[in-house]
Amino acid sequence: MNEKVAILTTFQEFNPSYSLTGIVSDQYRMLSEHGHDVSLYTCERFNEKTVPEGVTIKKKVPFAHLTDYQNQRTLSEAHQKTVADTSKMLIEELKDTQIAITHDFMFTGWNLPYCFGIVNSTSYLPNVRWLHWIHSVPSANRDWWNISAWQPNHKMVYPNNTDKMLVVEQYRGKPEHVRCVHHIKDLRTWFDFHDDTCRFIKKYPAVMNADVVNIYPASVDRLSAKRVREVILIMSEIKKRKRSVCLVIAAQWATGRTQKQNIDHYKSIATQVGLVPDVDFIFTSDFESPKFDVGIPKRFLRELMLCANVFIFPTREESFGLIFPEVCLSSAVIPLANKSLRMLGEVAGNNGLFFDFGSFHHSVTNKNTARYFSDMAGLILGRMEQNESVKIKTYMRQTYNYDNLYYREYEPLFSETRTW
Repeated sequence: MNEKVAILTTFQEFNPSYSLTGIVSDQYRMLSEHGHDVSLYTCERFNEKTVPEGVTIKKKVPFAHLTDYQNQRTLSEAHQKTVADTSKMLIEELKDTQIAITHDFMFTGWNLPYCFGIVNSTSYLPNVRWLHWIHSVPSANRDWWNISAWQPNHKMVYPNNTDKMLVVEQYRGKPEHVRCVHHIKDLRTWFDFHDDTCRFIKKYPAVMNADVVNIYPASVDRLSAKRVREVILIMSEIKKRKRSVCLVIAAQWATGRTQKQNIDHYKSIATQVGLVPDVDFIFTSDFESPKFDVGIPKRFLRELMLCANVFIFPTREESFGLIFPEVCLSSAVIPLANKSLRMLGEVAGNNGLFFDFGSFHHSVTNKNTARYFSDMAGLILGRMEQNESVKIKTYMRQTYNYDNLYYREYEPLFSETRTW
């Protein structure tokens, strides 16, 4: 069962220049999309005009003119009232909540009244498990940093493992009192993907998660001219090398029976060589058909291209090949194009990999076609390993997307809290 989660902040607005607002909105979206009932608490004087689309807030955190306290002994009388008001609010609001996430409440001197409000409410909320995110290195020493005194339902959360022991030491705790949860940095939220693109990725998660992603625009009546069969065979060879793959055909004009039969023919080819239709071999025309039978919008295509890290372009005939610069502008990719079409070298400034596939005016015969495609697959993977831009973008795409982080870090932590 997915828990009811409260995210607690002192935000008075969603300021896009404040990195923490992005962290919180990503966290809210991730938890909501994975089935949790999420409530985001903000200052009672929050400016509602700044709320991001899709986020619902509760303006319940007591407002106070804050002070950057260096120790707890100097807490003012006014802020002692803030402590009491915060505690009362939490007891009323979180009685049915399983997990409470705070951001810098237990860290900064500015938030000391809220920290004490949480500590004072703990005994009245025995079913709440507290996860306290801190977002800076705790280098100074504060006399209220004492995780051992807040047990058993509290854990500190820090965004890297490198400094975990520093957090343990500064908070006078033990290693089991601190957890590492990395920040979300997802293509979908960073680039403000359209809802259509997000639904597509949700249905076909390999677009975000596969080791090798190739987005190939092609009209359904020109799949042979675009040599989709050859692209399939090369991607199959990559998959045989124990890499997960995703080949998306951004299909156009899939509007009639003949076109649908043509698509089925290529799905059959893919199946024979180990690709799985609708899993790692995908036609965009199958997504919410007939809505996208004619094609997908430019923004949708561009956003899919942002996920790519290879572009295999063995096309038989082009005058320029517009999709070549489009995909290379959109993402860090290893491009492999048809050497037989010499204008592609011109268009690319002779950058990239070029192999002869033959063209409408130039025939190429290979004694061992299977070996030829196998060599291409090996070369692509080798270049991916050597190209730091491609390598690091692939790592970031796979690692810090919110689905991966949820299943790798959030869900195990939430499961652990049930044993406290």
